[in-house]
Amino acid sequence: ELTQQMYDALVSFVMNCGIEAFRNSTLLKMLNAGRSAKDIGPQFDRWCHDNGKVVPGLVRRRADERKMFELGIA
Repeated sequence: ELTQQMYDALVSFVMNCGIEAFRNSTLLKMLNAGRSAKDIGPQFDRWCHDNGKVVPGLVRRRADERKMFELGIA
């Protein structure tokens, strides 16, 4: 079960990455498997590349989404 903060973090993530990418992501697989937010959190960090290069803006965005997701633990 997701808290509102966890849900909000995921909505932000999906809106930026796209539904298809999310649908096939390890993040979603871990979420559906019932893994803890602390286990899932590092998956956000994997999504900070564009054309194989790390994008500083995406690093910041993913850090914010991860923090929101992990702090949303019920």
